[in-house]
Amino acid sequence: MTVVNTGPYEMSRPDLTEAREALHNLYGAGAEQLWGDLLARARLSGRETDPESLDRLVAAMLAADPVTALCGRSLAIRAATFVRLSAVHDLIRARERELDNPTTIARAE
Repeated sequence: MTVVNTGPYEMSRPDLTEAREALHNLYGAGAEQLWGDLLARARLSGRETDPESLDRLVAAMLAADPVTALCGRSLAIRAATFVRLSAVHDLIRARERELDNPTTIARAE
């Protein structure tokens, strides 16, 4: 899979596709049964793209065996990091636009 990182700092938010790939990297052919079980526990089809679906899958992963739980934890950390970096990136860009605006008067701070 080729991931196009279009988000801030060349990051993308992890999604169900990435979670499935991570499980395949860990378990090989045995991942398909686990994937199906996790989707059933999370009440997902596997085609969802919204952040809440990843959160539900991660919750199911955290309740599974220790290796799957660790994989879920890493996805949760990456998702949280993406959200925080996106917010900081937006704040920085907004401030840059404000400073680049010719109507902005420089203030001594």
